[in-house]
Amino acid sequence: MSQEIVPRQAGQSLAPALDASAVSPDYFVQHYMDFLPRYIANGSPSAETLKTYQVRINEFIAWCRAQQQHPLTIQDYGLRVYRGYLLEQQYSNDSVHGNIIAVRAFFNVAVKMGLVASNPCTDISTPPVYYNEKPAPFYTTEQIQQLCDVFADEPSAFIRNRNLLIIYLMAVEGMRTIEVHRACVEDVNLDVGVLMVRGKGARDRQEPIYFCDGTAQLLHAYLQAIQTECSDRVIQKDGMLTPLILSDSHRNELGRISKNGLRYIVNKALRATKLKRPGQTCHILRHSCGTNLYDATKDLRAVQEVLRHKDPKITARYAHVTNRMENRLTSTLDIRKRSQD
Repeated sequence: MSQEIVPRQAGQSLAPALDASAVSPDYFVQHYMDFLPRYIANGSPSAETLKTYQVRINEFIAWCRAQQQHPLTIQDYGLRVYRGYLLEQQYSNDSVHGNIIAVRAFFNVAVKMGLVASNPCTDISTPPVYYNEKPAPFYTTEQIQQLCDVFADEPSAFIRNRNLLIIYLMAVEGMRTIEVHRACVEDVNLDVGVLMVRGKGARDRQEPIYFCDGTAQLLHAYLQAIQTECSDRVIQKDGMLTPLILSDSHRNELGRISKNGLRYIVNKALRATKLKRPGQTCHILRHSCGTNLYDATKDLRAVQEVLRHKDPKITARYAHVTNRMENRLTSTLDIRKRSQD
């Protein structure tokens, strides 16, 4: 490489050049975060998506620097060497897959801007990611009830109903942590029984969930409790929107609860019921929704619709878990059972 190229951090935006031909290869590598957001997630990527892409592309650029080669001169064979490097570093199949997707996006932008003739990452395959490599952990409906019971004696109706609503939105309605975090009062229509979910990608993308009566009752009770207990305090708006799940911490009183705040509440219930396991997070409640829903309906299409999966193969793992639990394949080899017969 002719000179050390250090990618600029996101947020240090310069005025974008309107003429792509004026962008040099070195400038592009240093400032690719000025261009990348316009080409991923339909031009409206979330902050989380951008951060993930940036980390992975920066890893690739650092590897190129170690090889003393400009990133935009890397060809198909070089990318195969890079993929091998990731595997040698014991990256998981999922991580290798994510890194290659990010690098492919990096080169796609370079192609669009006329900096390279073609995307050298096009034919670079990644190790398969098997979603069924291990069963998704989950809690039974009885265990979900135990989590709810933890908050039953909370004297504040605001906090009690908020915490119960968090459990319901994740374990009953199948929402992701980021979706609960982003939810706004304006997204809720109690008359119709719909919550417009702000998905894990672009914040402007919304999908409807048609919540059950139990969730509707909690939403109504929670919103009533806010009016009753918090009438003398100011709810912190998020622009023009009103956060649905409010924080009760002193540093962020009645502001949008953070993702760590959501995890704290769920972990509190998990520890109180002794259901907490190392490495398990709020996402286990979404897995619980999928597994319990399939167990009750035996309808994969219904599970896919509730969890809003685009790929049915991801949904299939919930059927896999339930079917394996119900059909103990080695029962015919149970020596004790055969001797009793």
